[in-house]
Amino acid sequence: MFLYEKKNHKKDGHEYIAITGYEGAVRKLAVPAEIDGIAVEEIGNHSFSGRDDIESVQLPESIKTVYGFAFHNCKSLKEISVYDGIIDYYDGVLRQCDSLRNIDVTINNGRYEIIRNFLADVDGTLNFRIKILKENGSIEEALLTFPEYLYDFNENTMARTIQFSIGGSGYAYRECVDRTFINFREYDKLFEKAKIDGKEIAEDIALGRLLYPYELAEGYREKYEDYVSVNFGSIFGRMIEGASETEEELEYVGKLLDYRTSDEKALFLDEHIEEGIKRATDAGKTLLCAVIIERSKRQSGSFEEFNLL
Repeated sequence: MFLYEKKNHKKDGHEYIAITGYEGAVRKLAVPAEIDGIAVEEIGNHSFSGRDDIESVQLPESIKTVYGFAFHNCKSLKEISVYDGIIDYYDGVLRQCDSLRNIDVTINNGRYEIIRNFLADVDGTLNFRIKILKENGSIEEALLTFPEYLYDFNENTMARTIQFSIGGSGYAYRECVDRTFINFREYDKLFEKAKIDGKEIAEDIALGRLLYPYELAEGYREKYEDYVSVNFGSIFGRMIEGASETEEELEYVGKLLDYRTSDEKALFLDEHIEEGIKRATDAGKTLLCAVIIERSKRQSGSFEEFNLL
């Protein structure tokens, strides 16, 4: 059960709900848009700080303010879903949420500041699935991975100074996000730096840009295609191993297998599919196995039958 207070807005006096906590255990925290017919507009200071039971959070579009350390030190929190209507975001909301990896953001008003705020709060790797409402009513999607970064401090006792450096490409990637836009061209330019950070990070960045190619220039598309094609075995193996067969994950695998380059070539080879089916079968992931078989048949009919026994 949600704990809350009724408040009156300082500017216009309208009544709204401020969430202050939750009584009892909860894994999937879905904050309602209204309570007793009154809009929920605020998450209070330290409302859920230090809880180890919360794994996912959904905030409604009605939320306008998230106060400091609202979800601080929620060690089990893996994903959060929000809208760009959050105008006031205070310090430390997601700090020390060490398991957090996936953030869904719906952009209905052209404001990207919430993404920038999350990135400032978390120096670890974050994956953003961004749904962007266009003027014509259509919805575009982008899937962006932001690598981690580290501050390194060194004391120079002779000069009585402290020198610091930033390790990793994550800080540079974060600089691509402004309050009202994301500089996708600059994001794509940083790919060579991301490859230095590690293979998995580079793979995730390349996959996200290819499968959800919002504002992706042709030259960068080809670079990402080359990288994914060369590393497809590693990418596919990791996807199969980590898959829990949710509808979203199966869709993601399907999009990868359906992907074709400008000259109508798939990114995978026959041996990748054979190995993928074997891995999925051995792991008992029947839904995933079915997706792999069905989608791979579309590659010029090169696969007709698979023996799963």
